[in-house]
Amino acid sequence: MRPPPEVPMVRILPMSDQQEGFRDRTIEQIQARFFLKRLPQRKGRYRYYSSGLKADPGTIVLFQFKARVIASAVFLRDEKDEKSSGDFTGTLCFDPASVQVFDPWDADAMRRAWPGFRSFGHVKQRLNPGNYPAFLRRLENVRSSQHIN
Repeated sequence: MRPPPEVPMVRILPMSDQQEGFRDRTIEQIQARFFLKRLPQRKGRYRYYSSGLKADPGTIVLFQFKARVIASAVFLRDEKDEKSSGDFTGTLCFDPASVQVFDPWDADAMRRAWPGFRSFGHVKQRLNPGNYPAFLRRLENVRSSQHIN
């Protein structure tokens, strides 16, 4: 995936391995089943339980699972649910064509692209978008739903 002409922001979105659908799943299962299949089938719609994401359209979101960055997508908008269906309070909308997975990145790998990166946690982090090209150059085994039959 080529970055948009100007990436406004790069954010890390932590995903809980205790969340329904992610519990007892490996990184590879989440990449294949959720990011390469389910998220594109849902037209890029990612429902959340508690808090959304304050970000500009075009922001690159890096998805964190089990202390690794395992996928990315281009953020479009956050839709708050006025009438909550079940436990969900909103939906993050991503460009489905931008969803990609790659070999997982741990904290040390993240520091190679973002030297000031400290560690993963349960908080949505902001990263310098100027370092995003360095991140892209280092990705290995990049796959997207566009290449899945």
